[in-house]
Amino acid sequence: MDIRFGDHASFHRAAAGMVGGALVAGLALHSVTPMAPLVGGIAGLAAGAAWGYGHTRLRIAAAVLAIVPLLAMTMRWASALPTTVGFTISAAVIALGLAAGGPRGVRGALGVGLSALTALVAMWCALRIVNARETLTWPLWIKTMTGAAAMGMVGVLAMVPRHLRLALDPVQAAVKRLPVTLDAEVRGLCDRSVTIWNTAKDRLADEPGLNLVRDGVLKTLEVAMKSADVKAVGSSEAELAARMADLDQRIATSTDAEAKTQYQAARSALEDQKRYRDHIAKGRERLVARMHNHVAALEKFQLAATGLEAARAATTGSTAMKQLEELSQDVAASGDALAEIEIGEAAPTETMAAEPAQA
Repeated sequence: MDIRFGDHASFHRAAAGMVGGALVAGLALHSVTPMAPLVGGIAGLAAGAAWGYGHTRLRIAAAVLAIVPLLAMTMRWASALPTTVGFTISAAVIALGLAAGGPRGVRGALGVGLSALTALVAMWCALRIVNARETLTWPLWIKTMTGAAAMGMVGVLAMVPRHLRLALDPVQAAVKRLPVTLDAEVRGLCDRSVTIWNTAKDRLADEPGLNLVRDGVLKTLEVAMKSADVKAVGSSEAELAARMADLDQRIATSTDAEAKTQYQAARSALEDQKRYRDHIAKGRERLVARMHNHVAALEKFQLAATGLEAARAATTGSTAMKQLEELSQDVAASGDALAEIEIGEAAPTETMAAEPAQA
């Protein structure tokens, strides 16, 4: 499972806009209203969100509506309004403004709730700074600027949920299922393919290309897992050769016809076993060769895809895209060839052929 943070540029703009906008608004309003730190903070939140994510008019309108309860609390007619109610209304309205253009559904509702809570905490921080005993001797404009800027800093946290992505990584799950008895060379190819995936998911923004790399890596791991289940059990090559030489000698020296027949049957069974072992060995060699080809194709595609911008700078965009399409076809073809190879089709026959030899 991966927790990833995307679109850093928008978040950086929003953060800079929230803190800078709150500081400037607080300075401009410090002599206008005692609520200047909170009003400036709300203005900064709206300005930063608009700079980072757009929807400027909607966010400004939400900020104006959020400021109204704060200004009303300074009026004599609204003196009976509980402070917490005014703050809660303001926080809820600005949270709706910050949520514009963000996730929808359940995730969006949770984001609005978190934004409202963050706005309340930001207001509390601003008031704590303005009313602190340590800041009593500060000039009003400095206290207001500091409180508003602090509100903007805390308010940045309301933007974090829209950048977080929780993803289950199927490649990591497949890696965990790999058997410990995997051949060293096959294990190395699996490690290399996983490295390709880790690099691609960090640098490759193209969704179809990323899916192609992921599927290619998963196919490599799947075939590697199957290869571990196919082993040439029984006697080794050296043992088979020694047994066949012994049987040849027995056949040559035997004087009993029935005994010679049995020795010859056993010799034929051992020859079949040797042929089956050779078949499995060639199949494994073809498997490893195709895995090498497939991983190399993945590396080539991943390198070309992540360097597409550089390729566009040197050639035309259509040429670069055509090259990528050709490489993606190579990856798909190598993956299909890898999936089609069978190295264990002779294993059941080997077991059956071993029985006459034992007889």
